[in-house]
Amino acid sequence: KEGLFDESKKLPIPEYPEKVAVITAATGEAINDIISTFNRRLPLATIKLYPALVQGLNAPADLIRALNLVYKDNDADVIIIGRGGGSFEDLSCFNDEKLARLLFVSKIPTISAVGHEIDFTIADFVADLRAPTPTGAAEMCVPTIMDTNILINNLVIRATKTIKNMVNQKFVMLERFKRSYILTVSYTHLTL
Repeated sequence: KEGLFDESKKLPIPEYPEKVAVITAATGEAINDIISTFNRRLPLATIKLYPALVQGLNAPADLIRALNLVYKDNDADVIIIGRGGGSFEDLSCFNDEKLARLLFVSKIPTISAVGHEIDFTIADFVADLRAPTPTGAAEMCVPTIMDTNILINNLVIRATKTIKNMVNQKFVMLERFKRSYILTVSYTHLTL
C-alpha cells in the first residue's frame, strides 16, 4: 500500500557510472565476481567496497550501517547490494523491513543482487533494479567495451553527417548570396 515496490518510483540506473558502491561481504565470491566482471567489461568505474555481514542475526543491522555509510559519503553513482547464493535462511537478512525502507528512500540508484536467479527477497522488489546474481549486477551496471565502441562509432558517424550537412547548407547559402540581385547590381555599378 505504501508503494515501496512501485515501478514508477524507481530511479534509472546510469549508463556509464563512474563510482560504484558495493555492499557485500569483504571475503566471498560476490565481490570477486563483481570486480572481475567490471574488469572484463569496461574497467572505467571505480568500485568501493562497503563490507557488511550478509547472513546471520546481526546482518540486517550491518547492511543498514553500510548503506547509511554510502549515503553519508554521497560519492557513488550507483549501489550494488547483495551476496551470492545460499539457503532461504542465509538470504533472509535481505527481507528486513528497516533495510527495505532505507533502500526505498535512496537518492542513489540501487541494484539488488541477492543469491541466484531463482532467489527473491524484499530487497529485490524495493531496489531500483533486480539482478539475478552479483555477476549479473555488474553486467547490468556497465556496458562491454565492444558496445561502447559501437556507440562511439555511431556518434562519430552522426557527428560527421551533421557537420557535412551544415557545411553544405552554408555553401548553398553562399552561392545564393553571390547570385543575389543586390550583389549583382552593386557589382555591375561598381564596374561601370
